[in-house]
Amino acid sequence: DKERGVVWEEVMILLPHSVRYVMLSATVPNALEFAQWIATLHSQPCHVVYTNYRPTPLTHYMFPAGGNGIYQIVDEKGTFKSDQFTKALAAIKPRAAGEKGRGGEDGGKGSKAKSRGGKGGGEGSDCFKLVQLVVSKGYDPLIVFAFGKTKCMSLAKQMDSLHLNSAEESAMAEQIFKNAIETLTEDDQALPQVTLLLPMIMRGVAVHHSGLLPTLKELVEILFAENLVKLLFAT
Repeated sequence: DKERGVVWEEVMILLPHSVRYVMLSATVPNALEFAQWIATLHSQPCHVVYTNYRPTPLTHYMFPAGGNGIYQIVDEKGTFKSDQFTKALAAIKPRAAGEKGRGGEDGGKGSKAKSRGGKGGGEGSDCFKLVQLVVSKGYDPLIVFAFGKTKCMSLAKQMDSLHLNSAEESAMAEQIFKNAIETLTEDDQALPQVTLLLPMIMRGVAVHHSGLLPTLKELVEILFAENLVKLLFAT
């Protein structure tokens, strides 16, 4: 978010030199450059501490838009699997000719899959197909990252027919939700983000973004940790 970046830049520039801060990121690509800027800006050292160790091995899978399978293209050791990549590309070609793509190799836990929303919505969307495929193989819980809170809600609404919680889990999630929102004012309880979230949560689906009330964000985090939310759309 370029606009947000400008705001943070101004904050960093205007902070008094006496302020000390700790910055955490799992994705920033230029940590050394950023640290050098901070050090120059405030005439103080800025230490960069990093690690390449991952507690959960990361594997990459490819889902051809419009296809019916996923293909492991990078394993947990970072090895690129050219044969699976070729199969994934081959699955795209039949679709372009009006045919259905073939299924791919099964995925694994700790996988990372990307998919655009696809044309249309609901069960016809690529996102729905991918989620349904991964869940059917028992690889949930899932976090689907989206670029913006509007996209988060849009994707979550495409999952209206997806029920991931048992009756017991739904009842438990509902009770926890109702207990949590008792701390909100009546006006806040009537907000769309509150009323829309309950039916999602009961089905095991939720959203998490900066636009949510702090109470709702904490609630979603707790439910996800307790496996009462099995599909989370987040920024």
